[in-house]
Amino acid sequence: MNAIRKIATTLGCVTLAVSGVFFAAPTAQADINDCLSFLESQGYHHPRDVHSWSCSKAQSGELDDWQLCITILRKYGNVPSYPEAHYACDLAAP
Repeated sequence: MNAIRKIATTLGCVTLAVSGVFFAAPTAQADINDCLSFLESQGYHHPRDVHSWSCSKAQSGELDDWQLCITILRKYGNVPSYPEAHYACDLAAP
């Protein structure tokens, strides 16, 4: 019975320690560079200023601006709406 109690205590301590690490870890912040890098990795080498402008719109965090990011990418960057434009704008959103 003593061995079971020791194992349970050890597992409980390990669980608490690991969960504490996850709670203390900072959240990943996406930014405009992540959005631009994704677009370039997908082969969209259109004018970088169009991509920068659209990715910066999503950075505000407003839903209308996120949708504007997608619209700009589709109309002026020739990026398909789904999934590429959605994902790129998600990467730029806070």
